[in-house]
Amino acid sequence: SILRYAAMAAKWHEPPRDALDIMVLGQADIDSLDDIVELTDFMPFDPIVKRTEGTLRDKKTGKIFKTSKGAPHVLLKLTNDPKVHHQCEADVIALGSRGIRALAVAIELDGVWQMLGLLTFLDPPRVDTKETIHRAISYGVEVKMITGDHLLIAMETARMLELGDRVFGREGVMPVIRGPEGLPMLDPVTKKAPPDLAEKYGDYIRPGHGFAQVFPEHKFLIVQCLREMGFKTGMTGDGVNDAPALKRADV
Repeated sequence: SILRYAAMAAKWHEPPRDALDIMVLGQADIDSLDDIVELTDFMPFDPIVKRTEGTLRDKKTGKIFKTSKGAPHVLLKLTNDPKVHHQCEADVIALGSRGIRALAVAIELDGVWQMLGLLTFLDPPRVDTKETIHRAISYGVEVKMITGDHLLIAMETARMLELGDRVFGREGVMPVIRGPEGLPMLDPVTKKAPPDLAEKYGDYIRPGHGFAQVFPEHKFLIVQCLREMGFKTGMTGDGVNDAPALKRADV
């Protein structure tokens, strides 16, 4: 099953490394994996690469193959079938518009990657998140959501949290969530922020309610830009990739 191939892209003998591993390893039939395959190499999740990869040996045939699980748009780049691309993108959009997240699973045989399918799951905000955001807003704090999630997921999450503009005659809020296209990047050699950060990127970063499909360095640079514009910034986050932005923020 797709779940078992997803489990092969994890270290199933070890405790789960993140929420996705908990989901996959908790549902897949991992007890039988040792009977059929041996994990010979493993590439852990990286917030830049956005996928994991297992290299395996089939114990019956001796054949070496790979499996990978990760963001659908990342795994699609490994494959070359236009029909699969179209169908997968359509499914991700349809799911995302309902707030349902998708984890793609693929297999490499003889050097050719094939998409196996999508695993779907829900990851709603914590029960106290909405109240916390609106308490902060009531004190004059402007709240922005910064996430690596798909844009549609970010939009739906913002609507659930009522993080957005209210329009007369329309129910709910209209979030303004931007993608990473207009965000700065660190210099690839020096790893320093671009000069004149506020002047060049402030007009893109300042408006709206958040950003989606960002890389970890974007979070740091958004905080840095807002600080250079004269704002006191606070940052929350529970991932390792949030650490630079957390350290750079005032709170």
